[in-house]
Amino acid sequence: MQAIVNFRPDQFFPKNRKSSKHIRYLVIGFDTEYQREAIVNADGLAEVRNQVLSYQYSCHVITPDNAGVEQHWSGIVLPEGPSDDDRLTMAEFLDHALRDGLKRHPNLRLPVDVYLVAHFTRADVPGFSDFKEEKSRKAMNLDNIRNLFMNVSKDIKVSLKRGGKLKPIKLHVKIRDTIALAPTGAKSLAKLGEILGYEKLKLSDDPKREQHYKENMWELLQANWPLFRDYAIRDAEVCAQYTIRMIRLYFDKTGVFKLPVTLTSIGVDLIQEHWRSQGLDPLEIVGKEKVAEKRWNAQTKRYVTSTEPKSLPKLFWSEDFFTECYHGGRNEQFWFGPAPEGVWYDYDLSSAYPSAMALIGEPDWSTITPIASTEELLGPGLTVEDLAFANVNFEFPEDVRYPVLPVRTENGLLFPRKGNSTTHISEILLAKQLGAKIELVEGRRVDSDRVISRRDDGVREYGGNAKQPFLNFARHCIDERAKHPKKTLDNLFWKELVNSTYGKTAQGLRERRIYDLRDADTKRLGPSKITNPVYAAFITAFCRGVLSEIMNALPPDVQIFSVTTDGFLTTATDAQMTEAAKGQLGRRYLDSRIKLAAQWGIYEVKHIIRQPVGWRTRGQATLRPSVAADWGGTGMEPKEDERVVLAKGGIKLDAMLSKAEQNDKIVDLFFDRKPTDTLTVTMGAGIREMYEQGMDFVDKTMTKRLSMEFDWKRKPKAAGEVTVTTDGGQSRTHLAFSTQPWDTVDQFNTTRDIWADYNKQTPHCLKSLADYQAWAEYFEGKLAAQGPAGAYIAKEDGVLKRLRRDLSIAHKLRKAGTHKINVASFSGGDGITSDHKLKVKDFARILNDGFGIPCTKVDVDNARKKTAFVPHQVPRTAKTVELLGYIKETLFPELEVEQFLTPEAAFSLHVEDADMTLPPRDPAA
Repeated sequence: MQAIVNFRPDQFFPKNRKSSKHIRYLVIGFDTEYQREAIVNADGLAEVRNQVLSYQYSCHVITPDNAGVEQHWSGIVLPEGPSDDDRLTMAEFLDHALRDGLKRHPNLRLPVDVYLVAHFTRADVPGFSDFKEEKSRKAMNLDNIRNLFMNVSKDIKVSLKRGGKLKPIKLHVKIRDTIALAPTGAKSLAKLGEILGYEKLKLSDDPKREQHYKENMWELLQANWPLFRDYAIRDAEVCAQYTIRMIRLYFDKTGVFKLPVTLTSIGVDLIQEHWRSQGLDPLEIVGKEKVAEKRWNAQTKRYVTSTEPKSLPKLFWSEDFFTECYHGGRNEQFWFGPAPEGVWYDYDLSSAYPSAMALIGEPDWSTITPIASTEELLGPGLTVEDLAFANVNFEFPEDVRYPVLPVRTENGLLFPRKGNSTTHISEILLAKQLGAKIELVEGRRVDSDRVISRRDDGVREYGGNAKQPFLNFARHCIDERAKHPKKTLDNLFWKELVNSTYGKTAQGLRERRIYDLRDADTKRLGPSKITNPVYAAFITAFCRGVLSEIMNALPPDVQIFSVTTDGFLTTATDAQMTEAAKGQLGRRYLDSRIKLAAQWGIYEVKHIIRQPVGWRTRGQATLRPSVAADWGGTGMEPKEDERVVLAKGGIKLDAMLSKAEQNDKIVDLFFDRKPTDTLTVTMGAGIREMYEQGMDFVDKTMTKRLSMEFDWKRKPKAAGEVTVTTDGGQSRTHLAFSTQPWDTVDQFNTTRDIWADYNKQTPHCLKSLADYQAWAEYFEGKLAAQGPAGAYIAKEDGVLKRLRRDLSIAHKLRKAGTHKINVASFSGGDGITSDHKLKVKDFARILNDGFGIPCTKVDVDNARKKTAFVPHQVPRTAKTVELLGYIKETLFPELEVEQFLTPEAAFSLHVEDADMTLPPRDPAA
């Protein structure tokens, strides 16, 4: 530790109070440099730890009025050795950083309110020795915020020693993380540095050498101390600079000088402030009011009165129903395997959730009323933008390719042809337009700005123009964003706010559990200040509805490969999309785009490719990227990444690979996969494990089975094998099939269950038509054998073995038409009559050699031990029906086929044979 005079009280400002006129903070950006080290622990087991090489800091004293002239300093401190015992405590680190500042700035006066900010605190906070011991770890008051270490509910009290019996200086430390404050697309420290003009330093011009140094920082420290020092300190400087920018940006917009915990929490604060500026009550807008409640305080032995926001009574009574109407995005894979080559466009709705959110009018929560009848639900009194929700029974016509009413299952949303759905009026009216039969079960409606407005005296009246609270806020964010150049912090800040506000309306509506560090238990994530199920349900349903309307309006020869939340991959041209977007929902969405951003279009092109391959929801890759000519007419100069569509379906690959390299790897995995393939996945240690064990953030490897099979959210329709040649020149053949909607959710669930059973003991891959046919036969047998008939059917050739058994029993007992044989089928059969009873070995040979049913004399002997023939025990599959028909034709002319077969199954996985290489449309058309 530095040799310097003891801290003096006059070198520190008093703690900030709510009543303080002058708010001051000491912002310390901090970072640790470390490298991984394999060790043997006290139990003789191998484990990995981080050898801490250095701690670096960048300190700034900030006040509301000293922007640009803050006193600041940066530095680095090395631990005395490589062991855990040599690590600094948080107090020692702060002591060093503050003494360094006082040494450089003799007249420096320091705040005791400290923001200690890192980028990815899960890696840096465990570098303090406090984290190793349970007692000192608990004293850090850490919270789990988005899987990052912060202390939000209580400051960390750090004592700066002054020597002897002098009273220590008390610091009040708040740990924060810049990841939680970074906008989407700029979550890395390098990206934040670029935004701020503090680019990360390069360790070498050679990428391989640079990566080597990053993994072996001790080597760099020894070889080039100045470069090591500057590189390490730069990360701390970026954290400090970004923190200061966020504090000042928040202060400029709210008048509150502090650092918010997350970027989305800033959005909540700003929208509430915006509502107040518009004369709206933020609580009333979300259907809440303050309610005083008395609680007994066991410590003070008296009642304490507190006020908490509570839902208004009429909303409270219907909240569960509205929450049932809230679902996520539409995510489906419509094609398995390689698609036909052509021009495939990846379209996204422009600013989907903000545009839908902007349509919501100010609700009058006192008007929540039931929807009385199907006629009221479907009649002219309700429109697609009303706050009306219903539970309905429905059935779509057979020719609707993409049913539009969502049904929640344990495996995500499904869009079957018939069933029961609870959703918003926009999807229900779209279903009606598509010819669906709809029957109301239950419904609720809330009057909103379409029929009410507010007079200057605060009284509501009908027929005026009421405020649209989200429209004005979203427009405000877009206007603010437009004031700043693209990719600047202010531009990205306002973009993130407008895009993330929707998420806060849905927070806490669905079960999401997080691990509470202090209580050592998982707890449900609570609602935000603007959580409201009516808003969340409207926004998601309207976006699904717009996509579904466009998809169903496209010509039949247009292929849609997949849909993901706010966009889909399709062969539709811009002209076809423009025409399809003219429906009722599309027109209202366009109105919103015009009001928000003066845009006369509702979608945009994100990627163009030549040939996709897909396997499941959010599982798509590119076989052939687009060429320059494919982008003609878009007005875009494509970047390399825009020529490739890639969604890895949960597969983790090396982050160092480029998008094109990851795509090639995914394509290889798909075509070359085997049922037993596994992936070695490297993941960082989880926050729960780290906190409970006081361990470092280290990589952990695990082996996972490769899963690139279909998810069965749609029913296969037509199938064939496709030979493709990838850009590398490699030729491969693979199964491909198109899909259609399931009739019911039960069909989907049944298929999923049988698929799981099919793979329980022996995993399977669907790579060829033969693979699919084997699976379909197994499925048919399993489905047909529901109930008692399905008991004890063997996995291998189980259906044929059951047929062998029942034919043997029937012939022995001369049942089900097996008492007569076809004499003409026995050449040289002198003396054989139609009443002849076949010998065991002859019967076994006929079944095995004549009909391909595996059979030996022992098999027939075992079957004939049965004393009764039980009908309808052979699963009805295409194969058993064909075999029994052939047996009747050639062996038993009076065979009663139906006596053997189970009743017909409700559905099958039979597919049409088709040429799956035919393009859905001519790319040149």
